Amino acid sequence: MHTVISKRNLDVQTKMSDTIWLEPAAANEKTVFIQIRNTSGKNLNIEQKITNILASKGYRIVNDPSEAKYWLQANILKVDKVNLDSDNGFSDAVLGAGIGGVLGAQRSGGAYTAIGWGLAGAAIGTLADALVDDTAYAMVTDILITEKTGRNVQTTTRNSVKQGNSGSMTSTSNGSSNMEKYSTRVLSTANQVNLNFNSAIPILEDELGKVVGGIF
Repeated sequence: MHTVISKRNLDVQTKMSDTIWLEPAAANEKTVFIQIRNTSGKNLNIEQKITNILASKGYRIVNDPSEAKYWLQANILKVDKVNLDSDNGFSDAVLGAGIGGVLGAQRSGGAYTAIGWGLAGAAIGTLADALVDDTAYAMVTDILITEKTGRNVQTTTRNSVKQGNSGSMTSTSNGSSNMEKYSTRVLSTANQVNLNFNSAIPILEDELGKVVGGIF
């Protein structure tokens, strides 16, 4: 009964691993190239939603990346049902203290940083206090934004490839361009008693759209 009372209303939470700051752009420079990838294995309808949100904010969507001031690239990594009361890997890693293990270390603002998800874990962890046999739905998305600037940007790229189970090979390259890159990872959760997957999907899509709209 406590679960039903506590989760009668929809509870949606979204956290970003890092804040992205974009320079203000003149109206004639507000052009964006959008590339959305989905490796979650689930059918989603997110690209059109993001396109509509950016268009409503005055951005012109272009098909040629060379014509855009901004590139918005995103990959939906995971969309899944997570039982907050069970001891499965996805629930523990994404909704609990082990969230950093799944989200890993990521390049952000030109430097590799361990994602500080303590706040997200603490906030989302409060869900468990209200649940008995409850189920939530989660979406994890990587976002990369490239901004064309009027200055020369020095870049360092480091790639690490695993070699079987015993080691890895790392390569590093240096260069320069007029493009600044920013990345973040977004975790959204939706929770309500008797919430089903088909109902949760548009909610999670809308949350991701809000994040993208907030960045721009």
